[in-house]
Amino acid sequence: MAMKALIIEDDHEIAEIYGHKFKEEGFEVEKAENGAWGLKKIQEKKFDIVILDMSMPAMDGLEMLLKIKEEKEKNGYPKVFVLSNTALEDDLKAMQQAGADKVFIKIRVTPKEVFNEAINIIKSQNEI
Repeated sequence: MAMKALIIEDDHEIAEIYGHKFKEEGFEVEKAENGAWGLKKIQEKKFDIVILDMSMPAMDGLEMLLKIKEEKEKNGYPKVFVLSNTALEDDLKAMQQAGADKVFIKIRVTPKEVFNEAINIIKSQNEI
């Protein structure tokens, strides 16, 4: 059974680029343009990983992280990777405290690097 990724990103091009990379590697991929739609998908289906943008309409990434954390506590899933435009230490720390498994600065990372990190985390989780 294929692993599932959810990309919550309001920038259509970025969502397409990340979606393409994960599909190319065998993941089933779904997308949501904002946090509210993303949360609805998480409540309906199980995803192995969520790629979450921090700056979105309807529900920003930090609020979304807190909601996902509630879902994780109930159901034990998914891993959450945050894509952020900010490199401010306080912002990055807040994202991790809110439940992010990994935080990436958009301009400093490629979809391949995000994918490789996702696989490493999923594999290490399955070895436990």
